[in-house]
Amino acid sequence: MKDCFRMVACMVTGITLTAIAVRAGERPIDLASLANEPWTFQGPNDFLIINGSTFPTGVRNFGGIPFVIPASPNNYWAGGAAADFGPGTVSLTIPVGVFGVTSVFTVMNSMWGWAGPDAYLFLTFHGSAGATETVPLVGNVNVRDYNQDGNTNSINNTSTIEVWDNGLGQRLDRQEYILPEAFLGQTLTSITLTDTGNEGNGTNGSRAVLAALTVSTCSAVPTENITTTSGEIVYEPSVKLYAQDISLTNTGSAAVNGPLFFILEDLPSGVGLGSKSGNTACLSPLGSGYVTPLPAGSLLAPNTSLHFRLLFSDPSGAAITYTPLLAGSDGATP
Repeated sequence: MKDCFRMVACMVTGITLTAIAVRAGERPIDLASLANEPWTFQGPNDFLIINGSTFPTGVRNFGGIPFVIPASPNNYWAGGAAADFGPGTVSLTIPVGVFGVTSVFTVMNSMWGWAGPDAYLFLTFHGSAGATETVPLVGNVNVRDYNQDGNTNSINNTSTIEVWDNGLGQRLDRQEYILPEAFLGQTLTSITLTDTGNEGNGTNGSRAVLAALTVSTCSAVPTENITTTSGEIVYEPSVKLYAQDISLTNTGSAAVNGPLFFILEDLPSGVGLGSKSGNTACLSPLGSGYVTPLPAGSLLAPNTSLHFRLLFSDPSGAAITYTPLLAGSDGATP
């Protein structure tokens, strides 16, 4: 459950394609009333988003996670603007009000990052029955500058991944926060972003650039850093079924923990899936069949692949097409 990314491939022989689609169980939180600056604002002390006119707004899908970036009049919450472009700790409390949240996603960067080990940004999650969790955002680990410059430019590529860039040196990153089990039986009432950085008088700190926030009640989430290669679908006369060979390759720097679910979205109703593990009850489209090529307790090491075969029955004669989704969990099914 630590990683979250959607891999979507059309069924074309020998070619790997990626795209994104919406999942069930996730709710973008409206930040329109909390955003305090437009992407194009320019303030004192070199406060501005470089090439701000190119930055995204509205409904977006970043790595399989739906977000809503405020469109007008302001687009993001700026810690520097909240501090009146000077020193001092500032904070933003975001009302949520969603029961059983398992993970939270932010689209957030810093304006002028300071590298760790110390953190200057913190997120605190508040549950209705007293659950609380504070997560530090450390420069060059799980948060970095929106601009590729001489400050913080690294992320861990696990809990934080890059999800947008304009090709001009500016980018947005997405963070994932896995909440403790105590939150499962509570309502996530609010999230507080605390910015202890500094800006002004020639000193710079990790002032926040928060563009969007989404909460998830799914215990299974899409897995990133895995590429899918699909072979040709061929008929096997010996079993009177159609077969397709699939390869999954871990392109990340960390091992992927099982279970790993291979979900076949939008498979035609007249096509049956052999060796099916079950149907999705959380990830949309609900009822999609899935198999489990990497069982619980297994690992897929970096730069290694696993191979498995899908079998299809097709008495209807429908074209066998689907959209694959890879998802992992801490034990729950998708």
